[in-house]
Amino acid sequence: MYSDASLEDDVLDLNHKVQMLQQQVGVLAENQVNSDDRFSRVKQDNAAYQERVVMLEEQLRETELRHEERHAEEQRRNRELITRIEREKQLTIENYTIKLSSLEKEKNSIDDDCKRSKALVDKLQKEKASLEDRVSEAEFSASALHQENAKLAELSRREKEEIKVERERSAQVIEELRCEIERLRTAEETARKRSPSVDPQTAQSAELQATIKQLRDENKNLVEQVEDLQAQLLTSRLEEGRTLVTATNNNSLAAEFEAMTNEEGALYGSDTVEKLKKSLKDAQEANHHLRAYIDGILLNIVENYPQLLEVKQKKY
Repeated sequence: MYSDASLEDDVLDLNHKVQMLQQQVGVLAENQVNSDDRFSRVKQDNAAYQERVVMLEEQLRETELRHEERHAEEQRRNRELITRIEREKQLTIENYTIKLSSLEKEKNSIDDDCKRSKALVDKLQKEKASLEDRVSEAEFSASALHQENAKLAELSRREKEEIKVERERSAQVIEELRCEIERLRTAEETARKRSPSVDPQTAQSAELQATIKQLRDENKNLVEQVEDLQAQLLTSRLEEGRTLVTATNNNSLAAEFEAMTNEEGALYGSDTVEKLKKSLKDAQEANHHLRAYIDGILLNIVENYPQLLEVKQKKY
């Protein structure tokens, strides 16, 4: 039989165990509640994940569908692009074939034109040489004419000086004769007052007057003859100069340039044509300067010595 002390110990021990069991039951209950909460949350999360998976699957299907449509559209565009490129390539080949044929024809035409141009250039070079010879001759003639004009001017100056000296000498002689006539006239008047008879000095005075008149006439004739000869010589030289300047040749290069068509001018070559035109221009300028020089001489004669032209006109 157990004693009371051992029973109390057993009761206390049982109470302690009961308390421990109660605590464990409380902990288990709390754990159960926590587990239920976690399960509920997990269940909710799972439902949300399921919805998201469904939504993502729908998006995936839509994306795949759009991708297939876009892929089909790209293939269609690529086929159209390839077709257009093939068509353009064919057209380009045809165009280049036509251009090649045209260029070959143009090349043949250019070869023919080059042959004609070469022959024409040779001809123009010969004509250029001939023109240069004519220009040289014209320059030489102009130089000779200039020298002749200088000689003519010097001769005219000398003749004018001689005429001037002769006029001064004639004027001096006339003045001396006039003084002598006045002296004789005075003596005659004095003699008349002295005697009514005829004084021998009257006959001498009449003779002197006749001599003076004759000298005046001879001097006038000499002056007219000199001026007439000057006018003839000057007119002859000027006519020769004008004939030299204005003379033209029917086969000159200027006439050929006028008759040249645009197509022929293009075939000659721009450099050759320009050189020939420059040579022609130089020759024309030389002729122009010569003509201006002769016109200046004529103008100088008209302004300073119009009597030469008047004498010439009277002669004609």
